Amino acid sequence: MTESDITEYHPFIGSEDEDEHMVLADCEMDIRAHGADKASEPHSHNETHIIFVRTGEMRWEVDGEEFHAEAGDTVVTPPETEHMFEVVGNEPANTTCLIAPARSAGDQGSSGTHEITKPDEV
Repeated sequence: MTESDITEYHPFIGSEDEDEHMVLADCEMDIRAHGADKASEPHSHNETHIIFVRTGEMRWEVDGEEFHAEAGDTVVTPPETEHMFEVVGNEPANTTCLIAPARSAGDQGSSGTHEITKPDEV
């Protein structure tokens, strides 16, 4: 019997509380940790965004249709389609977003520019 290979495994995606951004040949991957107090303003993109919810719960609105998404769910925002999100509950929501096609070099970077802090409840 041969001994098992016990080489340490390094995950493709790092810590759940760190944002990462990768540019591949034809697409980008944006790994984000959205705090429990975060939401986004309504916005759209020139590219398709495929968002994989890894942890937490989120409310999404895509082209006027509302969705509740939790860990394991996928949300797709087609190009030029207005959308927004809000983290639901007291836990952060961690997402992986595939952006295709890759944006121009000047536009690449974290997709968090639309993220805002939710106002305090009244």
